Parts: sequence; structure tokens; C-alpha cells
Amino acid sequence: MPDSPENDLLDFDNPPVVETVFSAQFEKLPTMRSVHFGLFWQRIRDRFPSTEEHPPLDPVIEQQTERVGHAVGLRFEAVDTLSPQRVWFVNDTGDQLIQLQTDRFIKNWRKRDADYPRYKHSIKPAFDRDFQELQLFLTEEKLGQLKINQCEVTYVNHIVAGEGWSSWTEVEKVFSFWKNPPAESYPGLPEDMALRARFPIFDPNRNWIGRLHVEVQPALRTTDMKPMYVMNLTARGMYGKGLEFLDIGHRWVVKSFAQLTTEHMHNLWRKK
Repeated sequence: MPDSPENDLLDFDNPPVVETVFSAQFEKLPTMRSVHFGLFWQRIRDRFPSTEEHPPLDPVIEQQTERVGHAVGLRFEAVDTLSPQRVWFVNDTGDQLIQLQTDRFIKNWRKRDADYPRYKHSIKPAFDRDFQELQLFLTEEKLGQLKINQCEVTYVNHIVAGEGWSSWTEVEKVFSFWKNPPAESYPGLPEDMALRARFPIFDPNRNWIGRLHVEVQPALRTTDMKPMYVMNLTARGMYGKGLEFLDIGHRWVVKSFAQLTTEHMHNLWRKK
């Protein structure tokens, strides 16, 4: 395992995280059809009684030599209308869901009334349990074995004004990577700030295994129109047989969040 143990990670009593996403992407299961999604639902229906259908997510493979920017053009693909696109299985309270398509398994936690469940004692064990349930189902139905080619960890944070800062101009109170210039000089105080940055992730032998994506955007909270900054951190890559990257990705997300936000905010989030 790269770096040091999990117990050195910064923890908060009241973190701003509103959603976590843990994903395992694998080679497409060509014989999986709509009926199989229904059969799998029967295995987990007691915990995830509701379903939704959504468009599929495109496969994503992080490449070390990836160019910044993307080519623009048209892409034509054959669509198998017999296969479902992406099915959500949602629990009663709506704070947990499984997303399944023929090449991806995703587990979400979304903030509702309950506090953020801790990764080590709740999120990761729940992901492992449900992913193993999928593997067992595929074996019993003779649909093939999963060959993981990419894993992903995403944390979505809503940093809301009124909790240690009051307007988008006070960027330096929230983020450690920004220091406002004196108000009387050019360019003066920013109205707001947006950030998009990428960082390489390495294994213990300094081999490149993935990338951390950080995005910060100003927004308004829909419930009360308060200003906030939405901060997304996504670690994506491949290590070992695949799922080993989830621990690495989680570590990179948590450590990077702590480094990119201020001690002022850490105290307001009740740093342990």
C-alpha cells in the first residue's frame, strides 16, 4: 500500500461532503441482458427496493500520456437495444444506491439526514459486500468473470457561505492555494474563483498508476440560494487486480482535500 497508514488521515465531525462515489469499471459482459438486471435486483431488493433507468456512462481509462483537451468530432456506435443502459437500485431513504451497467459497478452515498458514514467502517465494507454479491451472481448465471480495468473514487463537497466565510470573494478563507491581492491593487478582489487541476498518482515504487482530478466551482445552494463552492475530488486509476486502488484513491482524495483547504475551515468542520 502506498504511503502511510489510514490512521494519519485528517477527520472531521462535520465534514462538507455531500456525496461519495466508488466505482469499478470492467470489460463489458457481452451476454448480460435486461433479465439479468432483474434477477440481480431480486438478490438485493430487500435493501434496495426502488429502481431507475439512466443512459450508460462511457468507459474511461486514465492514460499517463493523455493530452490536455479533447478532439472534437462525431462518434457512431452500434447500440444493443436488448441490453439495459444503466440501472439504479436505491434504498428506502435514498441515501445509498447501486448503479450497474454491463461494464461498471458503482456505489453511491448521498447526504440526506444521516451523518457521513466513515470509509473504513461503513462505506468500504458495504461496497465490498455488494460487489461480491455481483460476482457471485455472475458466476451462478454463467455470465463470465469480471476483469477490472479501472477504479474510481469521488468525493463531492458543498462548502456553504455563512460557515466561516460570507461571499465568493473570500476565497482565501476557504482554500489554501489562493491568497487575495491587496484590494487597492490590480486586479483587485475576485468576484469568485474556479479551478480545474490534475495530479499524478504513483505507487510505492514511483510507478504512475492514475490521476487525481480536482474541480472547484462557485454555485448557489438550491434550498436557500446561499453562495457555496462545490469541490469535487476524483482519484482514478488501476493498481494490482483493481479494487486495491480504492484504498489508494480514498487516501489521495482525503489527504489532498486537507491540503487544499484552510485550517480556518478545518476548525469550523471540527477537526478531530
